[in-house]
Amino acid sequence: MQILKEDIKNRIIAAALEEFKEQGYLGASIRSIASNAGIALGTIYKYFKNKEDLFNSLVEPVYNDVLLTLKDSIDSSINPICTVIDIKDVILDIFKVKNKELLILFDKSKGSKFENFKEEMISVIHIILQKELMQQLKERDIEVKDPFICYVLSTTLLEGVYTLLRTQEDGVRISILVDQLIHIIFTDIEKRFEEISHIF
Repeated sequence: MQILKEDIKNRIIAAALEEFKEQGYLGASIRSIASNAGIALGTIYKYFKNKEDLFNSLVEPVYNDVLLTLKDSIDSSINPICTVIDIKDVILDIFKVKNKELLILFDKSKGSKFENFKEEMISVIHIILQKELMQQLKERDIEVKDPFICYVLSTTLLEGVYTLLRTQEDGVRISILVDQLIHIIFTDIEKRFEEISHIF
């Protein structure tokens, strides 16, 4: 009997992941999830209180893993490139196991308590870049006229990573492409800031 209950719960979870991935939190329907899981509508409520409870049970563990990693990076970071690569490695490790949940958090969580996930990630990366990159530039006497550029770099990086996660399936290829993106953005960044400092 326990095996049967576990099987039903797994069918609900599989159907819910597909529904949330396709329709997003707001557009998802419990009726559709039940139908796709091959169960009666009322059966879902034996396992989950409502749509919010079902959604949260799927994505909250991934949310916590990602944000905890990002927040730990703020405290332990010393070099922006190394820190960003460490963050990338953690995100890809999560993606290998929970790719649907991660993509739902990125782009299909509007209307849920996780709808600001992408902005939270950008904010943490922004803090890291401001703290580390600005310090490196200051140590080299390179003046940055408008530190908002760190926010732009953070957004560019995260949108690039999200695009790769959304469009690619091969984890090795994603990792290589993210590494290339990181190096395009950050390699010799101090020199590039120095070169453009006279423009402003």
